[in-house]
Amino acid sequence: MENKRVLVTGITSIHGWPIFSRLQGLLPSNQLYGIRPPKMAVPDGPNVESLCITNRARMQAIRDKFRPTHVVHCAGVCDLDVCEARPAWARALNVGGSRIIADVFGKNAYILFMSTDLVFSGNHPPAGGYAEIHPPDPLSVAGKTFSEAERQIQRCPNHCIVRLGLPLGDSVTGAKGAVDWIESRFKRQLPVTLFHDELRSCVSCAAIGEMALALLNDELQGLYHFGGEHSWTLHEIGRYVIDKGNYPPELLTGILRHEEQNGPPRIGDVSLNSSRLSEWLASRRRLMH
Repeated sequence: MENKRVLVTGITSIHGWPIFSRLQGLLPSNQLYGIRPPKMAVPDGPNVESLCITNRARMQAIRDKFRPTHVVHCAGVCDLDVCEARPAWARALNVGGSRIIADVFGKNAYILFMSTDLVFSGNHPPAGGYAEIHPPDPLSVAGKTFSEAERQIQRCPNHCIVRLGLPLGDSVTGAKGAVDWIESRFKRQLPVTLFHDELRSCVSCAAIGEMALALLNDELQGLYHFGGEHSWTLHEIGRYVIDKGNYPPELLTGILRHEEQNGPPRIGDVSLNSSRLSEWLASRRRLMH
């Protein structure tokens, strides 16, 4: 990593923070630059800037001054309710932001884009989980815009796209990700309703950070899936939070997707087949030891 100059967007996201924090331990501040959303105050540092990635002029200025050799693109919005309520804004951020990343940095830098399992519907899950060969069929604005964002990144000659399962771990703000959101409700004695039939391949934030460093170091190219070995329903995650924090069990209610009224389109079983990337990572670890 010693000769790399790495730009990371979306450093406050549940998956961006473990990548950026790992890089902070490896690179001096003049070789690492982080972009957090406007109005955010954490994380702080001389190499961190609050900026909307749709600001093309500012992104060009960062390119010209910082001259990144590698870009890890983690910015975007995947909140289902917010995306359905503000589809134009979601498209501007997810698709337009990725277009700017490709336009501004794609010719001279390696681009690593963290996408999502929301590009699949989960209505007819393949045996063994969705693999890279399965075409996206998104249901929601979030899923559709991330699928479009992938096509923007694919224009870059030196790129890698990783579709993540559901990241589980601590966030920099304490309010990002499934576990943080559920626990923030329980701490205030507020109820949570979660689905029995929405399944995702849960993956630890620590594993995401380790994976991203390996890809950056070797400049792996192509499309890959990265989820954990086990798929959990959202209700099972809620039960985990209940048990871990010893919260009143009556705060958690479980329903099926079709029982929800006036909610955003919900995925079914979007378990990922991550064998391709997992085998590459395992092979890489063997070669290093």
